[in-house]
Amino acid sequence: MGKNADSRARPPLSRRRNAVLTALLCAAPIITASCSVYSFSGSTLPSHIKTVRIPVFANATLEPGVDDDVTTELSKEVLKSQLRPANDDADATISGTVTRYVNRPHTFGAGGSEVNVEQYIVQISAQVEFYDNRKNEPIYKGTVSGEGIYLFDSEDEQIGRDKAVKNLVEKIIQNSVQIW
Repeated sequence: MGKNADSRARPPLSRRRNAVLTALLCAAPIITASCSVYSFSGSTLPSHIKTVRIPVFANATLEPGVDDDVTTELSKEVLKSQLRPANDDADATISGTVTRYVNRPHTFGAGGSEVNVEQYIVQISAQVEFYDNRKNEPIYKGTVSGEGIYLFDSEDEQIGRDKAVKNLVEKIIQNSVQIW
């Protein structure tokens, strides 16, 4: 009786796992799509912030040029917004340091008696601060990470790096405006 009563009260473990996996898979496109929804605009930031300065990010990794890539992509995204770039007298400053760059195997496939790498992943992290120069206080400060997956057989690390930089910048923007 105890075993039958338990099986009626809770679905079998495999059905519960399937339900959880289905829920996660259904939510994944929504979560992914939501990253690109955020942008800098007058309605999401304090009204006094109209200009922003973006100094070149520092690079604390051994990967050359990743700091320039992040700074360039962030500047492009800001130019798409209602904010205007400025130098010394900007209303706000977005600054940071790239602290981590990793390119590693991500997924594997079996090819006969061998295991082959199918995909690699580039992961980039940065310590970021979005600072309100008028009020002398941070709007956002924290570590942000982005990643980019590329196919080992048909793509190269630069593809993964470009994807990781774009993903990192999307998250910087999301975190910067999320509190408003």
